Amino acid sequence: MKTIVKSSIAIALLSSALFANAAEAQQKIGFVSVQEVLANLPQARNLEQQIQDEFKAQIEEVNAIEEKMRGLSEKAQRDASIMSPGERVTMEREMEMLDTTRQLKVKALREDMGRRGNEVRDQLMGEVMRNAQSVATEQSFDVVLQRSALVYGNDAANLTDEVIKKMTGGN
Repeated sequence: MKTIVKSSIAIALLSSALFANAAEAQQKIGFVSVQEVLANLPQARNLEQQIQDEFKAQIEEVNAIEEKMRGLSEKAQRDASIMSPGERVTMEREMEMLDTTRQLKVKALREDMGRRGNEVRDQLMGEVMRNAQSVATEQSFDVVLQRSALVYGNDAANLTDEVIKKMTGGN
């Protein structure tokens, strides 16, 4: 009797495992090429220009310092023969101060632009992911992966174009 009960339990467990595998086989799996989505989004193409526009004042400030440095350098070359040693030292110090100021401002500008660029890219990436989830939900996909994680994916499972359409207003 105990053998029959144990056999029945084993058969029940085995059949439930087989049904679970059959259910898994019915899952709808898709993929999205995030790189392709980003390459086709006007928001991503304009990202660099957007950052340049945000930091326009600081960029112009650095350019003004560089222009002043060029002017002083030209003056030093042009007037070298008629300058007194004191004037030459004063001009060299001014050039060094301008160069130091320029270097500090360029470093800060690069850091700020890099940080802001990362923020904007992260926001855009979040938007891509939200739209990919939305498309997957609308089309009843159970799982959606990034294309970079796949070795192979059937074109029927590719949601990239739908995500691009959704993000560009094509839908």
